[in-house]
Amino acid sequence: MKIFARTALAIVGGYVGTSAIIAALAMIAVAMVGMERSEAATLGAMLGFVIYLGVMIWSFAEPALIRVTLWLGAVTALSLTLILLFSRLPS
Repeated sequence: MKIFARTALAIVGGYVGTSAIIAALAMIAVAMVGMERSEAATLGAMLGFVIYLGVMIWSFAEPALIRVTLWLGAVTALSLTLILLFSRLPS
């Protein structure tokens, strides 16, 4: 059962977390750095593969499943908060 929970957390949680992270990074790149939206989306897509791979490896390498869950939840919540804040800025 622990293997199933870890695998589900790595796949589903990693995907949701990575999606939130790359969306937040792309919005930050557009709003603060002045990058074009298409370039920020491309950069986010490229970084998404590396971030997702890192989350997958880390989720299986970390001995405590609760630590993975808490960190992944916290980073996802922070990223979603940043997305909400940057989406309310005038374009």
